[in-house]
Formats: sequence, structure tokens, C-alpha cells
Amino acid sequence: GSSQSCPTGMLFGGVTRCPSLGIASLSRSPHLSCRRLPPLAAGAAPSRRGMAGEGVDYDSFFSLRARTLPENPFVHLLPLMRDPQTKVLCQGVPPEVTFPLQQLSVSLTDGTRLDLSPEDVRLAQRYAPFAWGPLRDWLLQHLRELHAPPCADWDVTVAAGSMSSVDIVLAELVDRGDCILVEEYSFMASLDAFRSYGAEIVPVAVDGDGLRPDALEEACKRLEAEGRRAKLLYVIPVGQNPTGSVLARERYEKVYSLARRFGFLIVEDDAYFYQQHALRDGEVPNSGGTGGDDAAPAADRTGELPGLRLGRTFLSLDVDGRVMRLDSFSKFLAPGFRLGWVSGARPLVGKYNALAYASSQNGCSLSMMLVGRMLEAWGKEGLEAHLCKLQSLMRERCSALVAAAEQHLGNGSATWERPRASMFLWVKLQHAPSDHTKLLELMKAHGVAVLPGSFCRAAVGPDLEPCPYVRLSFVLGEEHYPEAMDRFAGVLRGLA
Repeated sequence: GSSQSCPTGMLFGGVTRCPSLGIASLSRSPHLSCRRLPPLAAGAAPSRRGMAGEGVDYDSFFSLRARTLPENPFVHLLPLMRDPQTKVLCQGVPPEVTFPLQQLSVSLTDGTRLDLSPEDVRLAQRYAPFAWGPLRDWLLQHLRELHAPPCADWDVTVAAGSMSSVDIVLAELVDRGDCILVEEYSFMASLDAFRSYGAEIVPVAVDGDGLRPDALEEACKRLEAEGRRAKLLYVIPVGQNPTGSVLARERYEKVYSLARRFGFLIVEDDAYFYQQHALRDGEVPNSGGTGGDDAAPAADRTGELPGLRLGRTFLSLDVDGRVMRLDSFSKFLAPGFRLGWVSGARPLVGKYNALAYASSQNGCSLSMMLVGRMLEAWGKEGLEAHLCKLQSLMRERCSALVAAAEQHLGNGSATWERPRASMFLWVKLQHAPSDHTKLLELMKAHGVAVLPGSFCRAAVGPDLEPCPYVRLSFVLGEEHYPEAMDRFAGVLRGLA
């Protein structure tokens, strides 16, 4: 974020352009100067109306790279290029007659057969903006039904998988030295990405109900006392990776209120949103809404699968346009599609698209066309049937892993809470390894692999206590867990 002086530079809207070097720089304070927004009134429900930009100064959040990125010229050309009457002389693709795919038919595991039309096959071999039409149409309708974003000026775009989304969001919002609020244990690839951008990670404590609002407020006050502000909160609300927790319903509004009060954005990375194994407290079992006074008691919903009744999100509360929501097909369809989507206020999504044009190009066109037509063929009922099958399977495998853990680790050597979402069991060890090297050696000796919790810890430094956690996944078939837990018990004996 440091500025570069250029005696021959010319100033354009705050950007110093240096013709001799071919660079652009922007003077920037070492601390954030995000505008402070008024808090929600105590107990008040958010308004259901709002336009993006009302109360949010996006320029103060955009990174230097995002603010100096030239406009994508194809934004103006694409409508012309899509018009069959236009003689297109500006494209840089091979002649379509040389495209290798002519027909494409796919059989799905549920018996559905997809036969792409010749036009679909043609577009699937073009760049993403020509192929994402069916998928983007589905996403727009899906978001309206599932989240009903209260910010009127919202949008959605296709992404090249979850980590590509994280990387482009960081490119959009983060400069070196910016503060990012993060759960004290988080997705290790995201933590690595934050560090690679030179961000200062501010860990926030969590418990069995997810991110703690009191700890978040304390972290924000501490930064404020130092004359600094956090630029964004990165949070995994549902099936938190690695802990498996689900953010308690009442905490959503508390966290959003703190975002308004302290003036930060929320990056809601919800890759495991569709992998919920049980209805969340406060959700009505026979509707897609967020529940209320007539919500059925939790005891009445035992054993019921969520399907598409997936509950509250930060996007569903976002009256200001301060939420960027990241979703992924990897965790409920297949990771090989390398597809996800990003939704939020139009200025945020628009800047994301501009950066994606200069990097990932939003993903694979063939995957977009296949997934779009598959979801279209399934309809809402077909998608819900697929989700219920996945949710049921993950719940059964979770039960199998927990049962095996109780059998082999029930001597007090480890403790855990059963997760209600995702594919992970977060286990606290009685004897924490001094470092992950010893744990890795013992795992190799006993023929079992788990993820050391230290890999997921947001805090760094030589004075940290040994990490007492490991993350176990329940993706394997149920028959594997008794032997796997017996082997892991051997690892724990080696740590004692």
C-alpha cells in the first residue's frame, strides 16, 4: 500500500500514473479509514429494502489493484458479439468449425440423461460469458428463493471454484497491512491466502455455536483503540472448517450489527451450507423460511433432513450491501467441476468480475453448461432429492465415525462434539503434541492420517501453546472407521 513518487506522473482521480515506468500508484494511509456506520437499533429488525451503496463507501474497501484496474473492454462488446446479425471481427478464438466436440450426452447417477443441443455444445466451447447463461439464470432464481437478499441492487456471478473466489475477493479488497477478522481456527488454504496478500490476521474466538459475537466486538474495540479498523470479517458460518460448528441463529444479527457499527464487510464463505445433517434451531420444518414464533420445537424435528430448508445467512440479512457470499458446487455436487458462485451487492460483484476477467475468466465453460442444464433438468424437487441423499449419507457416516471413536477413544484420551453440518469431526486431545512433526511421525507409524489442528490456527508466533486439536473427516465408507479409530488410538498412546 505504499505510494511511489514520480516527478513526471500525472494525477487521474487520485491515481498517480508514471508514464516512464508504466505503473500506477495511490497514496494510502498505513491504517484503514473505513467509514463508521450507525449500529442497528437494539432489538430492531433490519429493513427489507435497501440499495447497494447506501451507507457503504465501496471505494474505501477496494484494494489499490481493484481501484486502478482498467475497465474490461468486452463489457461493451459482448452484447454485440452475442447478436447473430453482427459480423464479429474482434474475437480471438479458433474458427468454430475446428471445435472438437460435436455431440455431448451425459448419464447421471439418478438415471437422468442430459443431451446437450448442438448450440449448447458450441457455446460450451466458447469463453465463459457465452456459456454461463443457463447456470446464471438458475442461480438468480435459486438465490431469490433461498436467501431473498434485502439489498435491492444485488447480483451473482459464476466462479472457478471456492479457492479462486477467495483469491479474487482478496485481490479486490485487501492491501498489504489490512486487518482481516478470522475465526481462531479456519480453512487453512484461506489462511495461507491471507498471509500471501500481506494481511494482518486478527483471530476471533469460537465455541460450539460458531463465531462468538462478544469476542468479535472485543477484537474490533481493540483495533479501534489502536487507531485501526478491520476491513473485513472472513467467516465460515455453517459446517465451519475445521470445527464443524453451525453459527447459532441469534448470532447472525449480532455479527451483522457489529459489521455496521465498526464498518467492516462480511465475506461469508459457506461451502458446507448444503451439507447440513439436521434442521437448525428455529427453522420451520415445512417451509424454506427462517422460522419464527411458530417454529416447531427441536425435539419434533429429530431425524428430519434439511433438504433445501437451510436457514439463515448473512446475505439474507444484508440491507446495506456489505456481504460477499461465496458458495461452491464442490461440496454438494463434485469438486472436479471447479465451479462456485459469488453473490452480493452489484458494485462488489462487478469489481469481482473485472478481476476475474484478468485471471480465472470465471471458470470452465463446459462445466458451466453441464451443471446449468443438469440443475435445470432436476428442478427444485430433483435438487432437493439429491441433497437429502447426500445429507443422509453424511449423517450416517458421521454416526459411524462417532461410534468408532467412542469405542476406541472413550477412555478420556480425546473429546469432541458431534457436528450438525460438514464432513469433519473436531477432536480435542488430552495430550497435545508439542508440534505437528511428532504427530505426523506417529500417524505414519500407525497407518492413519488426520489433519493437525495447528494447520488451521489463525494465530502464529513462537509463544503459542501446543495445539490440542485434530480434524477427522467422515468421507470413507462406514466399514473403515473401527480399524481407523483403533489405529488412531495407537497414535494417542504415543502422545501420552
